[in-house]
Amino acid sequence: MAELILPGVFIEVRPEGLIVPTGFPVGNVGVVGTASKGPVGEPQVLGSYADALERFGRYDPWIDGASDELTLVRALEQTFRFGATTVIAVRVAGTGGNAPDAAAVTLQSASGDCVTLEARTPGAWGNGLSVNVAAAEEHAFVEDEEVAGGNLAHAPVITSARTRIRLQPGGAGAEQPLQILYDGDPAPAAGQVRIDRATGALTFGAAPAAGDRVLASYLVDQGEAVKVTLRLDGVEEVFTVASGDDLVHDLAAPVGGSAWVVGTAEAASSELPDETAPPGVFHQLAGGTNGAGGASYQDGLDALLEQPVQIVLGAGQDQTQTFGSDLAAHCEQASSDNVKRDRIGLVGSSLGASLADLQQHNLSSDRLIFVAPGIRAVDAAADPPGPVTLSGAYTAAAVAGLLASFDPHVSPTNKVLNVAGLERAFSQAELRQLVTAQVLALEQRQGFRIVRGITTSSNTAWLQITTRRIVDFAKAGVRSAAQPFIGRLNNARVRGAMHTAINSFLAGMVTDEMLISYELEVTASRDDERRGIARVNMVLRPTFSIEFIKVTMFLE
Repeated sequence: MAELILPGVFIEVRPEGLIVPTGFPVGNVGVVGTASKGPVGEPQVLGSYADALERFGRYDPWIDGASDELTLVRALEQTFRFGATTVIAVRVAGTGGNAPDAAAVTLQSASGDCVTLEARTPGAWGNGLSVNVAAAEEHAFVEDEEVAGGNLAHAPVITSARTRIRLQPGGAGAEQPLQILYDGDPAPAAGQVRIDRATGALTFGAAPAAGDRVLASYLVDQGEAVKVTLRLDGVEEVFTVASGDDLVHDLAAPVGGSAWVVGTAEAASSELPDETAPPGVFHQLAGGTNGAGGASYQDGLDALLEQPVQIVLGAGQDQTQTFGSDLAAHCEQASSDNVKRDRIGLVGSSLGASLADLQQHNLSSDRLIFVAPGIRAVDAAADPPGPVTLSGAYTAAAVAGLLASFDPHVSPTNKVLNVAGLERAFSQAELRQLVTAQVLALEQRQGFRIVRGITTSSNTAWLQITTRRIVDFAKAGVRSAAQPFIGRLNNARVRGAMHTAINSFLAGMVTDEMLISYELEVTASRDDERRGIARVNMVLRPTFSIEFIKVTMFLE
């Protein structure tokens, strides 16, 4: 809009020329698998292996890869170890009879069941939780109790500056703090309330109207309280409470609540939980199951569909299952114009797969990588920890981490993967057959190296992983550069600004050696203008990596 500065002088600022592409990720990894802890079906963003352990718990001992071992954290161990910095992980589990259960225990009181404590997420991790109830060592602080009948729920009340009573007119209005008086003080006036410390009875200067809400926070004498201690792996959470209801409230508090359990009030929740007998003993929560059998990996992929990941894999899933085809279909769907989440997937070989098995795989997609053989690794869950041979599915997790650490144009060909060992060392003749069959194979040569970084595509134009990643990077960059122009004028000036924004991005790709060169035009016919269409036409010439060196020698 023109702004008058001086008579006859106008300045109009047109911001289109200042639009530049925003940054976007290129190496986020999505992993789907089974775990002993954490929410099911909810994508979780992780920044390290320590995050993975905190969110999803530890994996169980390795058996043979076909005995419903937990897969997610074991795969994340490899992914983070080999270079991934951001992973979006999804825990999957069975349903019906295979559904996971949360560990739980019910605390008793004088009249019966008081409070049921249940692990916040299902899984065997909750079986490691334990609880102890003992005499309180300090006063209990009851917070935000809704007062009913003119009496606080607990007594005797301790005189404290922390005591607060608020009136909420109509149950939804702004809270009005009341001045606190205690028994022995004068009768309360309007805006005041007196507390009988022995009984908890309240006397208001002006009685609350029907529908008003009264909230109270106050201290209760420690003689009428208990200390509830939760323990997990040597770490404790401690709550001093005046009743089962108070415990339920404290566990659910957004600040200072429990990270491990939720409480459910039972019939006798108004009473104090019984102290643990014998004193000092911690009782275990029980009944937690992982639900690893019959887990739906497709549900996990569906949860990842709209997430910003560029590399995806199914933890522990190999080519003997239908997962390879499912993963390829997922990558195609995510990379479609409807979803716009271009990505590439990895699947590995099964444990003990023969050369013929590997050659005869039926995978064929420029968005799918098939990895072999399996790798040797340390099983931290074994007693004592020791080396095991994992299937190629975990090799795929390691390669995914390596790819995530590379820029799109950097090829994994001939790169060292510092694994402890390989399931099998292929001969040069066997490696040639695997590469011909579009298998990303590892060989033992001055360490453990990737023979050739290839997809399973039968189209040689898309065989190199770098080609797929470079084009996906270009697509993301063009979207990022063009998106801010949606809704602006469809004229030559604005299209020229869009051309400049896209051109600056593509020129950067040439500078970074992702592209040899490119051609770009931004156009619109008069009919396109009426329909609101601006057309971007590009010709990209991606950089290819050196994968073979042929030497011709002449001797004289």
